[in-house]
Amino acid sequence: MATFLLTVVRHGETRENKEFILQGQMNTNLSDVGYHQAGLAGKRLRNQLFTHVYTSDLNRVMQTSQAILNKNVLSKSPHVKVDKRLRERGFGEVEGKTVSELRALVEKSGQLPQNFKPPGGESPLEVKARAEAFFHDLCNDLAGEAGIGQVETLQHAAMADGSAERDCGTEGNVLGEWNVQEGDSKSSVTQTSNSASKTDTGVTVASNSQQQNVDVNLASNSQTEDTEKYDARVLLVSHGGTIRELFRHLIDDLGCKVKSKRFAMQISPNCGISQFVVQLREGGKRPVLSCQFLHDKSHLENVVDFEL
Repeated sequence: MATFLLTVVRHGETRENKEFILQGQMNTNLSDVGYHQAGLAGKRLRNQLFTHVYTSDLNRVMQTSQAILNKNVLSKSPHVKVDKRLRERGFGEVEGKTVSELRALVEKSGQLPQNFKPPGGESPLEVKARAEAFFHDLCNDLAGEAGIGQVETLQHAAMADGSAERDCGTEGNVLGEWNVQEGDSKSSVTQTSNSASKTDTGVTVASNSQQQNVDVNLASNSQTEDTEKYDARVLLVSHGGTIRELFRHLIDDLGCKVKSKRFAMQISPNCGISQFVVQLREGGKRPVLSCQFLHDKSHLENVVDFEL
């Protein structure tokens, strides 16, 4: 058996978050408040070791990841992968428009929100499919590193257009500048952080600091954490809608217990932090998950709180 700690962080605030604009897969950037939030998340996690880091390839997430890792005192050379499957839901023709415009389209269609697909965009079910595919590969990669073979994660079939297939994009060490290796090439790219930004979607934002299933010591400012307890420690930084669909997979398909599914299915606050313990078992058995806490934002108490 192998066990890994999964820490999930939503990116910091963007201008479009504040203005209720759907940014989807538009390549937008953090606002000043978003950078401050990311720095506070980094301070909260500064003494937590990360052996693997996974981020969306969109600027607002990469900027958040960089801010977190820049504050970290233990994760000097984590294994970092930029994975397109962690992008926010694609809203197609609705990107750049308001949340209320999306709601109007859903109502006009007569479809359930989870089935609605904007022209040129994705449905929540399709986002869930790529989140499942990502988690399936993550578990099997870590199982392989631990030498326990493949595991079952109830991964559903890839989407018809193939976008749920493995596409890790780029990887490299992102402490300081983003020196990212493209595939197998040795060339590097420096990621800049100076442009505009837009908003993720979700009907309800987890706007309180409620913590779910707090069974472990969350004091990331303490260096007394048992470094031998986990075979790997994963930091995953993504978008509100994608995180929600990942959590839906962990809860509905893999049986992870939470105190309130309704709370779990809310959109995480910007730079909200959630944490899970994942046990990978030999013999192709399904992972066993334990939720430590969800959507915590206690580290952001002194930041102006913008809801989606």
